[in-house]
Amino acid sequence: MIPRIIHLCWFSNDEYPVEIKVCLDSWKRVLPDYTIKRWTYEDAEAIGCEFINQALKMKKWAFAADVVRFYAVYEMGGIYMDSDIFLYRRFDELIPKDGFATFNEAPWKRERFGLQAAFFMGEKGNAFCKAMVDFYNGRQFVREDGTLDETISPMLMLGVAEKMGYKNVDNEQHLEGLTVYPTYLLSPTKSYPRHPNAVGVHRIYGSWQS
Repeated sequence: MIPRIIHLCWFSNDEYPVEIKVCLDSWKRVLPDYTIKRWTYEDAEAIGCEFINQALKMKKWAFAADVVRFYAVYEMGGIYMDSDIFLYRRFDELIPKDGFATFNEAPWKRERFGLQAAFFMGEKGNAFCKAMVDFYNGRQFVREDGTLDETISPMLMLGVAEKMGYKNVDNEQHLEGLTVYPTYLLSPTKSYPRHPNAVGVHRIYGSWQS
């Protein structure tokens, strides 16, 4: 069973920008029965993952969060959302009884696209999150030649999903331990046309970029 916890990564001591506050307020309004668990710099560092620690030291918050989000849901279960997800409505009917669930991320008509890393759901100990955490535990954010491993997590998620039987098409798929919903249920950008059944939108505020 997936607990009513929303995991949020915010590693700096900066105050939330207005745009982020608006999004977080939508969580509290739509999901008043949920607890919001903020993962801090210290929480992330305590995980003991070299990839996370290297990203934190360089203040590359987004890449540290790429690992922390999967660790959080694997260890505790619950919902992960980026701070710039704005909710329109509840999504109880999308929460699986077990396993892991996310959305396709196909805002552009490409032959190959990733999975949504900004919003996903999972039970404690789920196989998908474990595979992602294990993957990152074997990597370095700073490569031996000094370059940074800035591979985006939606494409890394795709590789894990395909091993579980996922097909890279934008429709609803129910696999053992993995559920993937079509893109229109979570608008991946502000420019994506809002579907009447959408649960929310990823506004891509970009607060991590600086």
